[in-house]
Amino acid sequence: MFDGQSLIGKEISGCEILTKVAEGGMGAVFKARHKALNRIVCVKILNPNLSKDKKAITLFLTEARAIAELDHPNIVSVYNVGREHGYYFIVMSFVEGMTLSAMLKQQRVLPIGKVLDLFEGVLKGLAVAHEKGIIHRDIKPSNILITPEGKPKIVDFGIAKKIEKDTATAKTTELAGTAYFIAPEQALGKTLDTRVDLYSVGASMYYVLTGHFPYNGKTTVEIIQKHINEPVPDPSKLRPDLPGWLSLAIQKLMSKDPNDRFQTAAEVCQHFDRMRAEEQMKVNTLRGRAAIDLGIESALSIHKTETINSEDIKQQRMEDVLRRMSTNPAISRRNQKQHNPAQMPQLDDLSSLSAPKKKEKIVTDTVSEERSRKTVAKNLALERATMRKIRLKQLIARVFQLLVYLPLFMLLILIVGYMFFSLGKICSAFVVPGEGIVANLLAPITAGHLEPDQLLFTILALSSLMGVYLISKLKVYAKTAALSLFFAMACYLAGVFTPDSVLFDTANIGSYIFSAEYYFCYLLLGTAWAVSVSWRLNRSTPECALGTALMILSLVLAYRATNLTLVPDWSITVTKVFLFCSLFFAFSSIYCLVAKPDTSILRPVVFFLAAIGCLWMYNVSGLHSRVETTTNTLISAIPMPQPTEEQRMSDVDTSGEEGVSFDRPGLLTDYAKNKFINYLTPAEKGKFLNETLARYGGDKIDEKYYPLFSSLLADYYLRGPKKLSWRIWDYAFSYPLENFNSHALDNHAYSFMVLILFALAMFNCASGILFKEDL
Repeated sequence: MFDGQSLIGKEISGCEILTKVAEGGMGAVFKARHKALNRIVCVKILNPNLSKDKKAITLFLTEARAIAELDHPNIVSVYNVGREHGYYFIVMSFVEGMTLSAMLKQQRVLPIGKVLDLFEGVLKGLAVAHEKGIIHRDIKPSNILITPEGKPKIVDFGIAKKIEKDTATAKTTELAGTAYFIAPEQALGKTLDTRVDLYSVGASMYYVLTGHFPYNGKTTVEIIQKHINEPVPDPSKLRPDLPGWLSLAIQKLMSKDPNDRFQTAAEVCQHFDRMRAEEQMKVNTLRGRAAIDLGIESALSIHKTETINSEDIKQQRMEDVLRRMSTNPAISRRNQKQHNPAQMPQLDDLSSLSAPKKKEKIVTDTVSEERSRKTVAKNLALERATMRKIRLKQLIARVFQLLVYLPLFMLLILIVGYMFFSLGKICSAFVVPGEGIVANLLAPITAGHLEPDQLLFTILALSSLMGVYLISKLKVYAKTAALSLFFAMACYLAGVFTPDSVLFDTANIGSYIFSAEYYFCYLLLGTAWAVSVSWRLNRSTPECALGTALMILSLVLAYRATNLTLVPDWSITVTKVFLFCSLFFAFSSIYCLVAKPDTSILRPVVFFLAAIGCLWMYNVSGLHSRVETTTNTLISAIPMPQPTEEQRMSDVDTSGEEGVSFDRPGLLTDYAKNKFINYLTPAEKGKFLNETLARYGGDKIDEKYYPLFSSLLADYYLRGPKKLSWRIWDYAFSYPLENFNSHALDNHAYSFMVLILFALAMFNCASGILFKEDL
């Protein structure tokens, strides 16, 4: 990047550099004072690192030469160009104000009338440039400066091309322009003409009027591919108050084939003027009807017009007649034959026409007014009939899509569920009662061996999940990817922890549906739905509201789902940290969901899941504190003898623990060698620990907890206090889920969870087909 701070205060081409305004890859733009003219100007300086790059110099000088040929109030002016003190420079007029893109960020929604006024100025400037044979090739909101008076000025002709006079086209082999606004033929490197700028005008108008790019994508290549291949989007879907003619005009400007667009910038201006005049005529002719206001002071609005005086109507009608006579030679000649020119009314005498003195004139005006009213009513009826036909065709098409695509998705999701449930049943062989949920879920990976068919079903399950990912690239399935992932996870959990159950067994579900035992089901459902709403670009206001409500509901359910009577211990710092982190992540997720609906997908999901995780850890921190205190009390009370010299000399690992060997160096080995218990066989170790717990902990712990504390003590004596802390957190984190799993076979909780996720996925798919997305 070109810093350019060293240039401030220096003089280039008679201009004193005052301050830097902007910078980019090619160079920097400075505000300067022209000493001879005593005026503020703009000096654009090429990055010195590019001063030996012939291509960069050519592009830089192309801008100066292109603007120098143009003289129009909607295009910046060039005063000088050259090289001085080793710097290539362009001296241009300085424009106070801001770019159109910056204005849009400030005001969010611009009035339609104001947008039309701005782009008519842009089109007038382009018309002059096109007449001079110059194609801009990079029209976009950030290259349109708006003066304090509201006048647009086109800037940055750095990649402009000169049209060949013989062919009226410009040959190019390089990809130039901005991906969000680039014309298809420009993206493909084809021969260009002035109509590429008209496409960019249409794409820019789409963005300014709706606040969304016509095409979005994760990469530049993906966006360009959409410009080339995907149908032209309808801006009225994002801004319903957009007039129909304006929506059609934008789509015509963005036609893939240049021959289907408007052919010149002047033609677009004329079309806009004519349609705005017709809209204004509706305002002036419809008495008491809803009319469209295309003024620039406010956004497009529907309002009731006041009753218009009949004298004003007759005055306007006569002005229209005179204007048509003056512009149409045939009418002028015909009226000259029928009337004496001396008797023709002059413009200064129009006031006399507003007060008719003959009965015949009154009758004529009344008939004309009635005919005009009938014509307008007829046109409105035709528009309504046409819209009804279009809506009917769209409804039929969407019903057909529903009948085709919904069964396909249902079949795929059932295959995914079956694969993951079968894989879970195979992996249930690794589940060890008393171990934490995390340890049991990781056991198939850390066990060191595979069960029969485990590898096959793992490949099949992952392949089916890949199929879900691929079809989610289709817009019709875009809303179902997150729910499909949660459905697969629920099927896998059902297989792991309730392998003897049937996947869709609905027996006795009704008796548990409002019980606390189903809180975890509702938590998973709410989380899945919230993630599904968040996992999309350009979220609407209702979607943001729904996502926020689901996030809050899921956090409440996360608080209730643990169902523990042990409250968190506020004397422990980690408890406060978990609660603070949960609140922070919760507010962050809602902020990203609502404040950044068009760009943020991953952040609200990550923050939301982190909030639930931290809240869960906060809830179980009381259980962790109780178990840790009890374990430390037992450790301090139980005397553990040192190993005998004979045991030390044998140096043989008889602990039976996989993955632990006394032969490995490090602190773990030294700690284990100093404990007598680690030289016992697993059976001897269990017997020893149970007897020890009965002797020293009989009045402290219930006998049903002996297996738990026996396992914790064994870990402590073998691996040390750090491993013990993690084991206790794993137990506390898993206890509510272990309790849930112990009852899941009786209350069919996993079947209920899978059924609801399946129904929710079908609903999202159907609503995406019928109401939101297009193929």
